[in-house]
Amino acid sequence: MKNLNALCLFTSLMLCSASLFAQANQPLFYGQSVGVIASDAPAVLDAMDAWRSSEDGKAGNNTVVLLQNVVNGDYNSTHQVNIFYPDGAAMDQSAQATASSPAWKEFQSALRKAARPEWENTYAILRAKMKPGDISSSTPTSIIFAITVTDGARFMRAFDDFWGSPAIQEFPGAVYLGEVIAAGAMPGTHFVTFVADSRGKLTEAMMALRGTEAMASYTAAASGTRTLEATNMTAEIKRWVNN
Repeated sequence: MKNLNALCLFTSLMLCSASLFAQANQPLFYGQSVGVIASDAPAVLDAMDAWRSSEDGKAGNNTVVLLQNVVNGDYNSTHQVNIFYPDGAAMDQSAQATASSPAWKEFQSALRKAARPEWENTYAILRAKMKPGDISSSTPTSIIFAITVTDGARFMRAFDDFWGSPAIQEFPGAVYLGEVIAAGAMPGTHFVTFVADSRGKLTEAMMALRGTEAMASYTAAASGTRTLEATNMTAEIKRWVNN
């Protein structure tokens, strides 16, 4: 089944506390992701470096992350670009900053020569767990579980119990819950992302998580409320943060 190759939501952004919840259904922040098939991966990185180093590239209130797809299911994209915004106003401000920018046009031209887009999506982050020291690597690895939720109320009750457990709050890395806003024909309404310093650390942490009582309880409580669409893995190459 084609996947929701959604995200790798990593360590920084604007997250400072150990565990954050969206209050009254208000997202913590927003994201947009684009999957690309790179014919010249170094040129993609060079183009992004040039754009984010430009005056206009530094003007947007956003964080941009370039990732390499490690496990990507049915899609052919080799890389993805994630853009994170603190709110809708930042989205609009960033769009205005690029609308008439010569540097943006140069970036788009360079990117078209090095890669072609395959998919894109927009989403909101509803939960975020990150404690100081959880992520120390500049190139962490993420695993993304894309799901279609069919019973939102019962799913969130089960997930919130799981979220409050030591299995999540003591997970050796970051954890995120996101809700899809728009994704074209890509399946999935939500996703859960786990992040750790390396592929090996993430693999071991996920295996340990699967053996916890909290996971067993969540699996039983959430049964019949969601369908797993895909499980994907990505590795961060570089991020650019505009303060």
